[in-house]
Amino acid sequence: MKITPNSLTLNQLLGSANEQFAVPAYQRRYSWRVRQIDELIDDIDLLDGSDVHLLGSIVCLTGHHTAGINKLELVDGQQRLTTLCIILECIRQKLALDNEIEHATELGRLLSCKAFGGSALPKIALDSIDGTEYQRLIDKDFDESSDVFVNQNLYDAFDHLRTWIEDLSIEQIGRFLYKLQNQALIIRLDVGDAKDAFKLFETINNRGLRLSPTDIIKNFVLGNAARFGNEQLEQARNSWALLIKFLDGSDSDAFFRYYLISKTERRITKAQVIFEFKALFMNQVEEAKTLPDRHLYADEEETSDEELDEVTAIDDVVLPVRDEARIPFKQFLSHVVKSAKVFGEIIHVSSGDKKIDRHLRNLRMIKSAQTYGLLMHLRVGGLDDKTFVEVLKLTESFVLRRHVCRERANETETLFAKLCGVDRSNPIDEIKRAYREASPSDERFKLDFASANFTSNIIDRARYCLEQLESKRHGKHVELEVLGAEEVHVEHIIPQKIKTNKSKAEYGDWETYLGDKVTLLHPRMVSRIGNLTLFAGALNIGASNNPFANKKKSYQQSSILITKELSDMPSFKFKHVEERSAELADLAVERWPIP
Repeated sequence: MKITPNSLTLNQLLGSANEQFAVPAYQRRYSWRVRQIDELIDDIDLLDGSDVHLLGSIVCLTGHHTAGINKLELVDGQQRLTTLCIILECIRQKLALDNEIEHATELGRLLSCKAFGGSALPKIALDSIDGTEYQRLIDKDFDESSDVFVNQNLYDAFDHLRTWIEDLSIEQIGRFLYKLQNQALIIRLDVGDAKDAFKLFETINNRGLRLSPTDIIKNFVLGNAARFGNEQLEQARNSWALLIKFLDGSDSDAFFRYYLISKTERRITKAQVIFEFKALFMNQVEEAKTLPDRHLYADEEETSDEELDEVTAIDDVVLPVRDEARIPFKQFLSHVVKSAKVFGEIIHVSSGDKKIDRHLRNLRMIKSAQTYGLLMHLRVGGLDDKTFVEVLKLTESFVLRRHVCRERANETETLFAKLCGVDRSNPIDEIKRAYREASPSDERFKLDFASANFTSNIIDRARYCLEQLESKRHGKHVELEVLGAEEVHVEHIIPQKIKTNKSKAEYGDWETYLGDKVTLLHPRMVSRIGNLTLFAGALNIGASNNPFANKKKSYQQSSILITKELSDMPSFKFKHVEERSAELADLAVERWPIP
């Protein structure tokens, strides 16, 4: 591995007119937060005398330099270098506004590159998913009152820095700028071979902050692609750029975990993701057979003691894949990207089919992440829409039953992992059989449903249940359709807070109204299904000795019948919560039957 290290000031790093740092499309979004930016600013601000501050290192994949623009692919350091360029750009714009033209022009030269006879180009080129928004923020090409940015971190960086700079005097800006340009050092590591650059990135970061599984897997894939050849490396770069696009806004680490579950038909823990992916790659990719040192990119990452305990507690960690199951690298990449696309559709409820999306939304409300491996397995395998909807319906009932009865999540995930081995062309009978065997009984489900506490962390599960029970009892829930899901919320009939002066002013004197044992019973009853309903808009109760009577007036106007019928009740106390919970539990057994 040939590495050319250079310790450079920011002036020296950005000073070459014919070099451009490129953040490639396969890199993740800009992710620094305001706190990290402030820490960097403080580090520079606190420099005293001739002190220097080491900003860290960047890894550049370089080719042979020419007289034109030389693009340096940033394998590592894009977050840090992007932040530095944002700081310099915001300062440049401030200096230009204050007629400090000479200093603004000097910064402009640092922030651009230019070949002889060519046009000026940005010093840092975001070819990544952030590229368009980055340029809009530089150009201030947006309306603060209405425009929404996909990458809030990027917007916050510009907004925070512009606000900070606005409060500084020209002298303060000058002092900070001098320190930043001349006393902040960056170690630039130039690597000419792609496979070495990606391995170096992983090695450097493993000595410092722990990398995410996604970062390590990316460098593992790109590093090995470089060893396979230039064509495979370009395929890997393009494929990873697509993967980043499909997974945008979702947890990419979770994707790889569920992808591996779908491939191995076993429950995979977070601690196992990197090892299992490397094992899958090395045993499945055809080109990996030719690697002279197959261990180089397949070593297991260091784990914490807690993770080690989790790994060693599970049998058969090594993935048994036969040589005859090998596929070309291109096909392997294609399957990973296709799976990422499906995962993104599941997470964002964006399959494009209304029926499918309705049930995906339901599963999200229930909190059924354990199902993602199976759903990916079926969808990537080409299961038709009609059958997929049937699977989703069955899965809703099964998962809700297990959640309500507090079955162990690990066991539920293990069951779904095993189901990834079903015949994707005809999965219904096998799925029904598995669900039937693992479903809690009707009697247990009914008892647990009536006594379950739908606390704030699972309030969407309560909302799903109420929507479905409204539909079961009364047919279409008009208000939900007209106003949309976001306008309808879960309403606590007896409020969550009843003792404070503020709660009494807003919701009425429920403490007096509910009578004896209120302190004991309220925490037990307030989150039960019988005390919950659906409502759109806000209730205006006000202080009252009979606050339920005031609530009834609003309930009477509701188009959601499960709420409207509450207005027929003369009172509503803890015994009514129990009665209504039992009544809704009877309906629940009918609505979510055992397959």
